[in-house]
Amino acid sequence: MKRHPLLALAIATAFAGAATAQVPSKVQAKHDAVEKADVAAADARAARENAITAQAAAQAAAATRDQGASSARGAIAAEATTQQARQSAADAQTAAHQAIRAADEARSAQAAAVDGSNPQGAAEQARAAMIEARTASAIATDASGLARAAAAATAEANRLPGTVVAPPSDGRDVDFLVVDANADGSISREEARAHTALSANFLAVDVDADGRISRGEIDGWRR
Repeated sequence: MKRHPLLALAIATAFAGAATAQVPSKVQAKHDAVEKADVAAADARAARENAITAQAAAQAAAATRDQGASSARGAIAAEATTQQARQSAADAQTAAHQAIRAADEARSAQAAAVDGSNPQGAAEQARAAMIEARTASAIATDASGLARAAAAATAEANRLPGTVVAPPSDGRDVDFLVVDANADGSISREEARAHTALSANFLAVDVDADGRISRGEIDGWRR
């Protein structure tokens, strides 16, 4: 069937417009894939650095513990905090490996976006890998912070006296329900920071050295 010249021109123009519209989309997808892969790589580097920092903190905690505590209670607390530092370092290392793997996946997706026939799909894969790398990096950051805090607590534990000293006057007004912000029945070191005296005497109050203060331990500290 012979088409009218104007109709043929309109169809040709429509096809040309569709092809032109696809070009920016593909170009943008390739750009996005490169960008997401770069972000994932940066997150992987940060995660690796945090894992190294956490490992150094765990080693420092162990060295501090090995220097010996001034009391039996201090030795128990130092062992507990050293274990916390070691576990946090292991968590940071695991997260770093996950971030590195995700960054590698993002780079593979980038290559597929640049050279493959479906750059949009590859860009989505790069984005998913970037999110995974970013999440793992955040976990490594948190674990590194915990490891460093545990190393500092180990040094504090070594100085812990053999007996629990009576709290200062401002330590007798601890409202357990208020300080236990998440209402899980115990006070973490982070929650204890809301009460200056309790935070300063955390290890002394934490008699069983489990890293958390129970209501019974608060009552015992007040006596």
